[in-house]
Formats: sequence, C-alpha cells, structure tokens
Amino acid sequence: MQPLTLIVQNLIRLVGVTLIVLGFVFWSHHAYNLVPLHRWLGVALVVLLWILAFIALSARVSAGLAMIALAWGLLVVFFGFNMGGMLPGRAHEAIRVLHFLIGLFAIALGEMLGARIKRKGQLRVS
Repeated sequence: MQPLTLIVQNLIRLVGVTLIVLGFVFWSHHAYNLVPLHRWLGVALVVLLWILAFIALSARVSAGLAMIALAWGLLVVFFGFNMGGMLPGRAHEAIRVLHFLIGLFAIALGEMLGARIKRKGQLRVS
C-alpha cells in the first residue's frame, strides 16, 4: 500500500497546486474559459482524497479522519458546483474565500491521511 499511497498523495499535491493557481487566475478576472477544467480537477482531487481515505480504512489507520475526508469530499463537490449562485454581487468574495479554504483543507486532509498511512507502514511488529 505504500507505493499507492505515495502516488495518490503526490497526485493530490500536483492537482492541488494546479487548482490553487487556476483559482488565483480566476480571482484576477482572467481565463474564465478554464473554469470547467478547474471543476473537473476539483472532482479528481476529491476522488484521490477518497482513495486515500479507503486505503486508510483498509489499513486500519485513522478511521475517524478517513470518514471526515469522505464527508469533506462531498462538501467540496457540492460547494464547488453550486458556489456560483451564492451571495451575488460584492458579497460573493466571501464565497470565493470560503471555497479556497474548503479546497485547501481537502488538500491538507490528503497530507494528513498520507502521513498516517506511511507512518503505520513503518511500524513493524516482530
């Protein structure tokens, strides 16, 4: 499971950085034609987070954190696909900040799960 964990965790990092860069591009009012790419990369991030959560569950590592990651993934997808209609006008900036924080925490969950899975793999019982 260690190689799969490492691959998935690195993909979360790569997709996460790409999403953050795209998000800031949109925040600067550019490249709105890339919004569908941003959405589908967000879905990919959630799928990768769920894969790590299932690895954690199967390895009996942090079941609570894995369940939070599964639920958080649903929040990420729901919020990401529905944020456009929330608080129109200047108040929408608050939604953008919340969207950024929700996504950032999804990436952090991937880091936490990956670290705990790898740490458990290093413990050997003789």
